[in-house]
Amino acid sequence: MAFGCGDTVEGPDRAIAATANGRILFIQHGDIAVWENGKTRRLLQLGDAAWARWSPDGRRVAFVRLGDAYSDLYIADTSTGEIRQLTRNRPPFTPGSYEYVQNAVWALSPAWSPDGQRLVYVSDRNTLKNFLWLIPSAGGTPELIQATTRLGDNVDQPAFSPDGSRIVFIHRVTREDGLQRRTDLWIVDLRSGNLTPLVQGGDGQYAPAWSPDGQWIVYVGRHGESNDLFLVPAMGGQPIQITDSGVVASPTWSPDGRAIAYLQLERDGFAVYVLELRIGADGRPQATEPRKLFTAERIDAVSGLSWVP
Repeated sequence: MAFGCGDTVEGPDRAIAATANGRILFIQHGDIAVWENGKTRRLLQLGDAAWARWSPDGRRVAFVRLGDAYSDLYIADTSTGEIRQLTRNRPPFTPGSYEYVQNAVWALSPAWSPDGQRLVYVSDRNTLKNFLWLIPSAGGTPELIQATTRLGDNVDQPAFSPDGSRIVFIHRVTREDGLQRRTDLWIVDLRSGNLTPLVQGGDGQYAPAWSPDGQWIVYVGRHGESNDLFLVPAMGGQPIQITDSGVVASPTWSPDGRAIAYLQLERDGFAVYVLELRIGADGRPQATEPRKLFTAERIDAVSGLSWVP
């Protein structure tokens, strides 16, 4: 592995526009890359990385390394280059053997707590399905969020509220017709253990992200073959559609909460777009026309984006 402080990411149209402030992380070719000041560069060369997320102070990066039927969480310090492994899920057996398969464990979709002290992530550790776990960012024993097991099926894509008391996530369910699956949005209160449905039904909703002021949650809503961004009040309410291209994924908020960056599918892959939000006279958010921020070859849409100042 290599920690690159200035390696330019190869690919066409590296910087389309420098119209947003801060640094945006993304995964490219299994490496961790960053967009900053209108340019993209490789931050960490690994070849098997996924789900890179800035710490709240922007000094560390949490990420996943994908192995053979397992994965682990890591944290990299961007100033020192130190990389620390948080989980050790590789089975101590011959790859492909029965024992190996039975003992393989996944660690996926990490998200930082607002104080930077913990990470929430998805794992099938000691369970048959994926549920939410908490682990200290300094290292330690993972703790199962027991409330998330009550829904009875796999959960994924957690994101903390700005005050650290709640987590929004997706829950996989069988649709009413019994033939297809979808994902719904739920919120777990870490203090009480209460579970609250946020958005349910239809063809599914996924990739939630909490606004910095705690008032809104942006997510991708699926309707037929279309996938667009929606905003829903964090306390519940009617979702508001804010894009109409039908080919978006993985939204993330700007640090000041005034804009949202997201991935949009184009002919040759995904590009990063940004839109600004304004509150209308009726108190509802209104989105400006989206602008293309940058493109890069083979951006991993599942791993998404992460934005800090």
